[in-house]
Formats: sequence, structure tokens, C-alpha cells
Amino acid sequence: MRILSGLYKNRQLKTPKGAKTRPTSSKIRGSVFDILQNQIDEAHFLDVFAGSGSMGIEALSRGAKSAVFIERDRLAAGCIRENLTNLGLTATVLQSDAESALKRLVKQKKQFEIIYIDPPYTLDIKPLLEKIPPLLAEGAVVILEQSKRAEIDFPLLELIEKRNIGDTTLYYWRQL
Repeated sequence: MRILSGLYKNRQLKTPKGAKTRPTSSKIRGSVFDILQNQIDEAHFLDVFAGSGSMGIEALSRGAKSAVFIERDRLAAGCIRENLTNLGLTATVLQSDAESALKRLVKQKKQFEIIYIDPPYTLDIKPLLEKIPPLLAEGAVVILEQSKRAEIDFPLLELIEKRNIGDTTLYYWRQL
């Protein structure tokens, strides 16, 4: 997997071995960052269910000020740290389940302009989405990657776009 654009364009990223993680395809990453292109510069980016960290690292490559990665799996979290080290980047990697990590970030009063969530498609995501609003900076955007077969409603935010790409649906919400 390669970084698509920015300072680290074409640099190779390692991905966790095995079937526990589902790397975000370059087509989906490109689509996400096409929409975010005017918001990414100097943004604080939160990558939830980070896997290899490709989304947060892509954000850093394109000018994000900081990135926080949440990944439960020890091997995947190690892969993120290795990718960051190989690129000479500094970022926070929280090896924890998403709910606990979000609670910790809320307690620390962290806020983000962009939150990207790519959970296992079988996870009931609604309880986790309810924990997101305190983490939103003014004008923040939340992007959720889900199976095309799922229908997700997040009434606490305004749906600004829903984009189908193959078997995946990307939901883009903005703070009300």
C-alpha cells in the first residue's frame, strides 16, 4: 500500500498480516481526501479502527497538523508505529478498544476537525457514534466507512454526503 499524495507521496506503508484488518483501498482513500482537500490543512485528525494507519498517515502527508490513531489489535498498532517511524512522523497511537479510547480523549478534552471511522462491518456502530460529539471541533467532519448493506443514521450531525464505492458506503457528516 502506498501513500497517494502530499509530502510522502508514493512511500510504501506496511499492513498488518492476517485477516483481522481490512485495509482501506486506494480508491476509497482517494475519494475521502478529494472531499477533504479544503479541510485537511492544519487539521487534527482522528483515525478510529486505524488498521495500518493509512488514513491518518495520508492526512499527515497532505498537511494535517496532528493525527491520533485508535487500534485495538496489538500487531496492527505495532504496524502503525512502524509506519510512523519509517516516515519520521510523530503521532499518538492508542492501543485500546475504540470506546475506551474515545472516553479517554473526551476526558482529555481533545477535539478534532476530522474523524474517520472504519469499524468492522459487523459491529453495531451506533453506540460508538454517540460518543463522538464532544470530540468535534467547530465545523468538524465525521466520515464513516461501512458496508453498502448497512443503513446508518446519525441524527446528532448533518449528513452532507453518502457515497457508494463498490461494496462500501462512505457517510460524511458535519456538526449541526
